[in-house]
Amino acid sequence: MKNLFVILILSFLSSALEGQLKEPLSYQVTVRNTAGEIMASKIVYFRLSILMGEDPGVTVYSELHTAETDSMGTATLLIGEGNDRKGDFNAIKWDIDKFFLKVEIDFGRGSPFLEILNTQLLTVPSSSPSEVTPRKDFIIEEDELTIVRKYAGTFLEYRHTGPSTHGGPNIIWIKTSMENVFGKISALGRTCDFIPGDNLYLTRTLFSPGGVSGYWEYYIENNSSVSYRLTELQHDRKVLVETLF
Repeated sequence: MKNLFVILILSFLSSALEGQLKEPLSYQVTVRNTAGEIMASKIVYFRLSILMGEDPGVTVYSELHTAETDSMGTATLLIGEGNDRKGDFNAIKWDIDKFFLKVEIDFGRGSPFLEILNTQLLTVPSSSPSEVTPRKDFIIEEDELTIVRKYAGTFLEYRHTGPSTHGGPNIIWIKTSMENVFGKISALGRTCDFIPGDNLYLTRTLFSPGGVSGYWEYYIENNSSVSYRLTELQHDRKVLVETLF
């Protein structure tokens, strides 16, 4: 079952985060294979962690879930009601810092967990910092989340082009097991130190010089701190890099 991965976060069905939550967060995820096909009626194991702060953040809560996907490949998890809990979900004070949700997946009990997502949980101002009145109809869609790390498949190979061949900058064209989703990912560089089989992630960091406005920088990285900055135009698919998120 190594050809499985989670490709899309559908939504959070919960209240906006403010003060201290008194109810669990409802989280939906769709599981697909590398061809983009829905994996229906499969048992999947998840580890969900809440991180406080950035780079990489401190784990203040984590839990495990076992879920079976439905006929559409979708599983729904209640964050705060999992097993093997570490920390107190209801005691988290969401308004004191930035918080992130890290999602890891295991397709066979006992296999290593694979990190597939690390996304910021947005907060809203609260008139009562100690309590939350949940809104059952509040839905945060994927494009409202600040997704900062996204699984891009395992590294297969790369090729290099540069001034001597195309008259342009030095670019490495990175081929992953998810080429059908991302195409060949283009980044700045002369060589590539990724190793075949490395799990690769697309990441982005927001820079706000002067605190007035900001801009994103996009990278591709493995789990061993090797990273390359992505080109603004992804040349293989001829799309802007921000569309990858």
